[in-house]
Amino acid sequence: MTRQHAGDPDFRWRGENVSRVENLSDIVFALVLTLAALQSIPSSFDELVGLWRGAISIAMCFALILLIWRTHHIFFRRYGLDDGWVTGFNALLLFLVLIYIYPLKFMTDFVVNYFTGGFETAAEVTAVLTLSQVPVLYAIYGGFFAAVYGVFALLHAHALRHADALELTAQERSWTRFEVEFSIGTVLLSLAIIALAFVLPDAIAAFSGILFAMMGLIAWVCSARANARVLRAGSATS
Repeated sequence: MTRQHAGDPDFRWRGENVSRVENLSDIVFALVLTLAALQSIPSSFDELVGLWRGAISIAMCFALILLIWRTHHIFFRRYGLDDGWVTGFNALLLFLVLIYIYPLKFMTDFVVNYFTGGFETAAEVTAVLTLSQVPVLYAIYGGFFAAVYGVFALLHAHALRHADALELTAQERSWTRFEVEFSIGTVLLSLAIIALAFVLPDAIAAFSGILFAMMGLIAWVCSARANARVLRAGSATS
């Protein structure tokens, strides 16, 4: 059974029932969000007032994890696949999200404190992170992005292989290819950022993460390609 969803007009949703795989996934995502929100109880008024920095850090973690969850949720709703390959790819995704939540929280805490005056001296900054450690930091986080979007590329490529069985329309096939292309583009961007972090001088490499904003450009290019495919398919059938 399929149905149209107002928030996803390009697809018919084939995943009507929530599977055990999705139930487990939601539990893991909920656990990860809980771990992201954990903070020590303030022991002084200054620490209490400083909790706003922790709130910003938590919000950043929530935004990233919920972005991953939303892509995961829409995949299962669109395709309703629940075979061994999907279970395996899903398990890998959950493993990645679970093991990276503490490194992610470390990164958001550091960024928020650095840009909001949480560090009073340069010595406090270098006690947490030195410039020479920045390339390794990018390897950790760029590797996480590359791995997560690599899994999404594999999941959507798997859905494309079952396009006939799922009775995907030309439009649905095109937008499924969009997900594959965008995910692969994000993987390549992440690997390029890691390479730049090791090649560029430390002072410049520290800002190479700004290039993650190019994900918007990748999405725009892939979207334009998807729309062009849909138009060609429409012209061919008219």
